[in-house]
Amino acid sequence: MNSDILEEYAHRGFLRDILNNNIKSVRDIWDLQRQLKIDTQPNTVMTVTIDNYHSRTRNKSEMQKQDLRLKILKCIEEIATKLSAMVINMDEDLYAVLLCLKSTEISLVEKAMELGEIVRNYIEEKTKVSVSVGIGNRYKNILDIHLSYKEALLASHHKFFLGKSQVIHIENIVPFSEGLELFSIEVETQLSVKVLSCDKKEAFKILDELLGGIPVGNPINPIIMKTRLIEIITTLVKVGLEAGAEQEKLAALSGYFVQEVLKSDTISDLRSQMRQVISGVIGEVYQGRKQMNLQIFEKAAEFINANFSKDITLEDVSNHIYISPYYFSRGFKKFTGMNFIEYLTNVRLREAKKLLLTTDLSIGQVGKSVGYNDPNYFGRVFKKAEGLPPSKFRISKKVHIERRFSEG
Repeated sequence: MNSDILEEYAHRGFLRDILNNNIKSVRDIWDLQRQLKIDTQPNTVMTVTIDNYHSRTRNKSEMQKQDLRLKILKCIEEIATKLSAMVINMDEDLYAVLLCLKSTEISLVEKAMELGEIVRNYIEEKTKVSVSVGIGNRYKNILDIHLSYKEALLASHHKFFLGKSQVIHIENIVPFSEGLELFSIEVETQLSVKVLSCDKKEAFKILDELLGGIPVGNPINPIIMKTRLIEIITTLVKVGLEAGAEQEKLAALSGYFVQEVLKSDTISDLRSQMRQVISGVIGEVYQGRKQMNLQIFEKAAEFINANFSKDITLEDVSNHIYISPYYFSRGFKKFTGMNFIEYLTNVRLREAKKLLLTTDLSIGQVGKSVGYNDPNYFGRVFKKAEGLPPSKFRISKKVHIERRFSEG
């Protein structure tokens, strides 16, 4: 490894150490600056974050992500050189710019904002990638530079409500509120009820009121907001499981969306992710119920097939599968395409035709065997369905079968 690369690593390590407050002595800082040939004495930190980095790189390879990060870093280094500033990448989508602000005719805040806009505009013009800039206060003591870095980070977090491509100074923001009045248990319950009833429209309405009603003048800390929304996701998943949704699918859905919520860059992005959470859970609840209905009505059909010879009623079947006669009547027709009487009649006549062709039972005995105690009623039902009475059906079908065998 050549000396230039070693020097570059040492340079990066030094900048990260002072930003993370790992060096406690001014003398140590001066010694390291001398060894690394750093002439600039930074007093202000600016952070640059790639807007919507997570969604931008969601389907990208690691190499493509690295290319994006390096492209942004190179661009920041170019503009930083013109501003006599130093740059260090702190995270995937986060860079720190260490400046030396000097007193001017305009205020330090105005000067810092002006430089922040220069940095943002340069990056966006060169790369066509949106970035936001957070700026901390100016500190004379080099040991306090980490405070400026923390302030710059805090300032940049306000883009969550303001939107992308922002330049935000710590002095121009209102402190985050720690309150969560809008995220009450009552709201959670209302959402759960709408999800349980698969009412996506009303669930979205509650969500929009919840996230749209947060005052920009006194915004809730995004980290606390996301934490509370993750708790709500957990509740909705539990509701989905209780409603019959498939556990494995809901677990995978939950894990995915928790990560998406945590990485949401703005309030609009967060709202979009929560809408997908609600849609996903409702979709699984619907599919679970659909599957459950299939099982319920399969069980009903099995009961009818096993008891068609008895005097069974719609209420008998609905009681067997533990649902109301009204729900059974509506659901069973959707499941089979026939109402209860039509399905029962179909099963009975199918069995009656089999007995007429394979036994010597009388018409009355056949009718009784399939649940018709009145031979005349059995005859009328059979004729209506088949176009001829049971006796003629037996004769015509047997003649047809015997002819086929004799011809064969």
